[in-house]
Amino acid sequence: MKVRGPRIEQHDWREVREMAAAGMVVLIPAATMEQHGPHLPCDVDNLIVQYLCDQAALREPTVCTVAPLIPFGFNEHNMGFPGCITIGEHTLIEMYADVARSFVRMGFRKVLFVNGHGSNPPFLQIACRKVVNATDAHVATVNHWDLIAEQLRAERDSVFPGGMAHAGELETSLYLHICPERVRMDRAVTDIARRWSDQVWVDLAGCGPVTFIDDWSRVNETGVEGDPSAATAEKGRRWADATVAKLLSFVADFRAHPIGARRDFNHRPDSP
Repeated sequence: MKVRGPRIEQHDWREVREMAAAGMVVLIPAATMEQHGPHLPCDVDNLIVQYLCDQAALREPTVCTVAPLIPFGFNEHNMGFPGCITIGEHTLIEMYADVARSFVRMGFRKVLFVNGHGSNPPFLQIACRKVVNATDAHVATVNHWDLIAEQLRAERDSVFPGGMAHAGELETSLYLHICPERVRMDRAVTDIARRWSDQVWVDLAGCGPVTFIDDWSRVNETGVEGDPSAATAEKGRRWADATVAKLLSFVADFRAHPIGARRDFNHRPDSP
């Protein structure tokens, strides 16, 4: 099979059929368009997750392929800031499920959403379960930052928790690595959210046990929740490489994991 590029849309339909027959894993990058403070563009989540998926497929072109980016997610809490687009909860779940089901109908049996936006996970998780329950495929989801959470905690320079919540050290470092010409570090501001409970905090290297996301316009004026001043392009390169390596490690496990036959253990009138 000729490999034209990392993205599935770069191939014709016969090549896509060959990919499915070969048992390749489909990576679906999912993120959103939203503001990321005064120093970063609104495409942060989309740009980062697209890059990570593309790099994975470039390194292992016969193992995984990349679906078109889903560039919109759930953002209602952030709509007090310009530059944000939000999709309703039920619409988002059904869109994710429909995209995954489309690849299952093509013949793919391993589909992995790679998420780049912090408010997408509950909707991605429900969509994955819907498709798994209704088809003979395996569909899963992962947040890219969770793949290297331990490394982030060990190597960070920003305060934990809070320095990597939003537009902080991690996202700014990754953007400096991927597309430095678009970053305006002269505009970067550090804005660490007040930790009002020892059970509630937000950080991409590990959140608190209680999940509570307030409307951002109530608690923030900069659009930043973190410390971008700690970011460097070298950190971005190191963390991106580590993320891709972890992603490919899971892809290998995911691809090899058997899909069992369904069984019904319920009582039937004619059962012994």
